Amino acid sequence: MSLNHRHDIAQLTEQMRPASILVLGNDCDIFKHYLNVHPIGRLVCVSHGDYLSSVQALGRVDLAYLSGVIENMDKHAASVLLSRLRDVYAQRVVVTARLGQCDAQRSQWTSQELLAFGMTRIGRYPNSDAEIQVFTFDLHNYKPTPDWLNSRDWAHPELYDKHWW
Repeated sequence: MSLNHRHDIAQLTEQMRPASILVLGNDCDIFKHYLNVHPIGRLVCVSHGDYLSSVQALGRVDLAYLSGVIENMDKHAASVLLSRLRDVYAQRVVVTARLGQCDAQRSQWTSQELLAFGMTRIGRYPNSDAEIQVFTFDLHNYKPTPDWLNSRDWAHPELYDKHWW
C-alpha cells in the first residue's frame, strides 16, 4: 500500500477525531498512531466473514473504515453494506478501494458508482497493479443547505390573511 495513502488516512482521522472506529478489512494497524495519541472508547476490527451482520451487532460508530472490502464482495452485498453504514451505522465512512485493472480480475466498481453513494473522492494513489482511491462520506457535510432555502425567500408571514392567491 502507498505510504501517502496511509499518511492521508491518518491525517483525516486526526481531523475527524472519532470516539469509536470500526475497521472492515485487513488494515486495522492504520489507526495505531491515532490510538496512542487519543484514547478512544472503542476500536473494532472485522477482517473477514459476514460484514453486515458484524456491523449490525456492533451498533453505531463515529467512523467506519473499509479497506479492500468492496472489491472482494458480491456487488449487491457491498452496495447494501455501504448504504447501511452510510444511512444507519456510521456518522463518517472512509472507503479505500483498488479501482482499475488488477492482476487477474477487473474491479467491478467504478469511481462514479462510489460517488453515486454520496461519497467524495479525497485521493488517488497510483500503484503497480491498480489505482488506490480513497472516498469519504460525512453525514454532517453531505448536503449543505442552499442559500435560497430560507424564510426570507419563501415564507412571508406579514402577507398572511391579506392576499388570497
